[in-house]
Amino acid sequence: MFKMSSKGNMRFGRILLVTVNLLLMGLSWLFHGSPQGDAYLVIFMIPVLFFLIPFSFSVRSTVLIGMLNLAFLTLYHFLGILDTVDVVVIMLLLAAISIGSYMVKSFYLNFSKYNENELLVRQKKYNVIVGELETVESRGSKIENELIRISRLYEITKKLAPVLKQEELFDALFDFLEENLKFDMVHLLTFRNEKFLKGISRSIKDDEYSHEKENILDYKEVISYTNNQGRDPFFLVREGNEKVFDAMNIQSDQFMVFPLFVGEKLFSILAIEGASKTSYGRFRILVSQITLEFRRVELYEKVQELSIVDGLTEVYLRRYLMDRLEEEVDRAERLGLTFSIGMVDVDKFKDCNDKYGHQVGDAVLRKVADRLKKTVREVDMVARYGGEEFCIVLPETTKKFALTVAERLRKSIETKKIKAFDEEIRSTVSVGISTYPEDGLDVGSLIEKADMALYSAKRKGRNRVCSA
Repeated sequence: MFKMSSKGNMRFGRILLVTVNLLLMGLSWLFHGSPQGDAYLVIFMIPVLFFLIPFSFSVRSTVLIGMLNLAFLTLYHFLGILDTVDVVVIMLLLAAISIGSYMVKSFYLNFSKYNENELLVRQKKYNVIVGELETVESRGSKIENELIRISRLYEITKKLAPVLKQEELFDALFDFLEENLKFDMVHLLTFRNEKFLKGISRSIKDDEYSHEKENILDYKEVISYTNNQGRDPFFLVREGNEKVFDAMNIQSDQFMVFPLFVGEKLFSILAIEGASKTSYGRFRILVSQITLEFRRVELYEKVQELSIVDGLTEVYLRRYLMDRLEEEVDRAERLGLTFSIGMVDVDKFKDCNDKYGHQVGDAVLRKVADRLKKTVREVDMVARYGGEEFCIVLPETTKKFALTVAERLRKSIETKKIKAFDEEIRSTVSVGISTYPEDGLDVGSLIEKADMALYSAKRKGRNRVCSA
């Protein structure tokens, strides 16, 4: 695309386009007497120039330049160099090319704005979650100070801190309860936007969770009863509460519930069967800390979901790549388009790591990723697929053109040494190409075909491009 980076460059581009236009007029005048008809060839080069003019001039200026060319063609008509049909055809070409160019410009600007807005929205969500995570961790530090007087139990709860997945945290919590409390079964009911999401249960007789089995707690009845109690923690015994126990399908003779909140929002309910009243009092002291641990895990999972850029190479992450590929397949299917993907692997990267160390290896990956980004178009996408492997997505690109792009990528890396700390390393890449729809109609098939092409490039000696 004809794109200027500053006002000075834009002004220079405008002057250049007008100069070329006038130069073509002058050349046509010089050649109009030539028996080979060179004047016509030069005149018909003017419409080609009008594909670029709309990218630098306003509509009004473009019309004025068109009027200047009309005056010039009219002069040629009066001089007998062009007839009326020639003038009409040339002006129609000027108008058609200008309109088409403005449409291309409009599409490009809208597409760029859409992508930019999407990234800004995701980045904003990411920043909000990270900020909330920092606040939660700050509150956690204050609660730690308040729990010093029950240091033994608190030290045990610290075992939950390294856990970064919710079900793993439930496992760790179960182990904690098993070591410190006598009980029969533990249940965790999770919510999203205060709507019940799922419940998981585990008995001291079980080796793993139970989502559905006989004699398990009725989650919906527990939620209803908890809401009726004002969402406050409570402890019940079967005697005098038989109807309640039967309604919730509680198997033990004691039952306690701890709603877990972040601010005013309920995000979990922890229910324990078979624990004593004394255990209820001891455990209630730790509920705030456990709440923060569950919230911390939830926030880490959200950060993982919203983070889309690899910290080392500053290209997109694999999970974002997979989402974009699904969108690209859907778009290509709806609009009857084609697109290509390329799997790029750094050759003998393990040898580089072994010889120079991981810091140099990381620097090589950063440089390779940077060259990939600079070589492809703005509408293309570069993502880190895993380790030393990258994936490029080329929208609306045939296999033939994709191979050309891949070869350009390969040469850009092969021909320039990579300076990493005190080392200068010459690195190469192998590339495998696959194209929708000829190589596959879904993401899995396209990646598989591109991987097969990549392995073929490796077998043939590396530092080359192969297609499916």
